[in-house]
Amino acid sequence: MPKILIVEDVKPMATLFAGYLKGEPYDTTIADTGAEARRLIEEHKPEAILLDLKLPDENGLQVLEWLKAENYQATVIVMTSEGSLDNAVTAMKAGAADFLAKPFTADRLIYTLRNCIERVRLETQVRVIKQDLNRNSYCGFIGSSLPMQAIYRIIDSVAESKACVFITGDSGVGKEVCAAAIHEKSSRSTKPFIALNCAAIPRELMESEIFGHTKGAFTGAHEDRDGAAIRANVSSPQVLCHS
Repeated sequence: MPKILIVEDVKPMATLFAGYLKGEPYDTTIADTGAEARRLIEEHKPEAILLDLKLPDENGLQVLEWLKAENYQATVIVMTSEGSLDNAVTAMKAGAADFLAKPFTADRLIYTLRNCIERVRLETQVRVIKQDLNRNSYCGFIGSSLPMQAIYRIIDSVAESKACVFITGDSGVGKEVCAAAIHEKSSRSTKPFIALNCAAIPRELMESEIFGHTKGAFTGAHEDRDGAAIRANVSSPQVLCHS
């Protein structure tokens, strides 16, 4: 759940704002001073901050300037009284995403927060897509065309899955390179990557190649031998079988 930090020194007000968000899918924390806000920001890295501009130990603008200096990516919504809208304008120029004039309703808070979080999410997606489109090489592949960028994104997507992946294509197109890239990007990248050329293995030895054998299991089995599945770690095998 997105983490929300409410920075408000008046406890009844802070409790009220937290109550407004009770039905929303947020993990909400409250700070009543600028110092406490900084500590919680460093500890929890909230996605959004509801920041009161009048705090007992410092001005909320100072917290906003500190966030910018520390390069925290949290979206900030400043809260101020109706008679201090000039401060809200100053906060917007300093990097705040929006402001709320007290008193405000639950709906006003919820919709403002939703819009700010969604905007940050979309900006992040655009930034990631731009970075992806600039990749000239990727895990053994070389190419920056749109079709290659699509392949890179598919590999990124399937690498986190534990499902089996079937890679097809003509000889020489890079099927094994693709399999190795999936392994490299996966959470099992620290495990060995074992490639088997099934076309070069006689049918009667295929089972032994994959699962191993003990000494004397068949003619020519002079010693125990681990199969590819064992060598790749049975708990999370990364075995490429191709023909």
